[in-house]
Amino acid sequence: MISFEDVTTGSFIRRSIAHTILLICTVFAVHAQTTDKRIDDIRSLYTSTNSAIETAEKEAPYSEIYVVELTVNKTGNQYPAVGTYSNISKFYYTHGDREKDPYPSRLMKINVVTKRAAMITNSEFLFNEAGQLVFGYVRMGGVERRETRLYFAAGQLIKMLDDEKDVNIRLRPVQDTAAAFKRESARLVALFNSSLKEGL
Repeated sequence: MISFEDVTTGSFIRRSIAHTILLICTVFAVHAQTTDKRIDDIRSLYTSTNSAIETAEKEAPYSEIYVVELTVNKTGNQYPAVGTYSNISKFYYTHGDREKDPYPSRLMKINVVTKRAAMITNSEFLFNEAGQLVFGYVRMGGVERRETRLYFAAGQLIKMLDDEKDVNIRLRPVQDTAAAFKRESARLVALFNSSLKEGL
């Protein structure tokens, strides 16, 4: 037979467990919202940057967004052991702090299209106003179709999606991928900075 005390104690235990679960869920929700806020900010920047670039391309040459384009093997000649190869990199930039530099030099975004035989790779590098890499996108075509999205904050990978699936950013291969992407970003930024020096 169950006594009143047993029912009351059981009820208390159930309430305690429910409160504990609610507290844990709240902590995880707050943590998720903190992470999502950074991701949301990056996605918002990506959308606004693409919209500004699209408008600028329609309004050229009366726009505040400038473009440097670097084309490798424009003629499409065959490369030994590779076949058809070409690479087009577009650097979108605008004015930064005009008191420090009257010329446009703030890099907004880099788009890269690489054609290697039957495979086409599209890469995007997005930068915030401080010039930091905040987002990367790589889409591989051909037989090995794949999409990868990388989100960065203060130089660190904070989220990675591989074909729309979240991956564990603590895994060594994921960290290696992020490091390789950052190296490629740095190489392209150096090319961009060099092109500005040559142009002025």
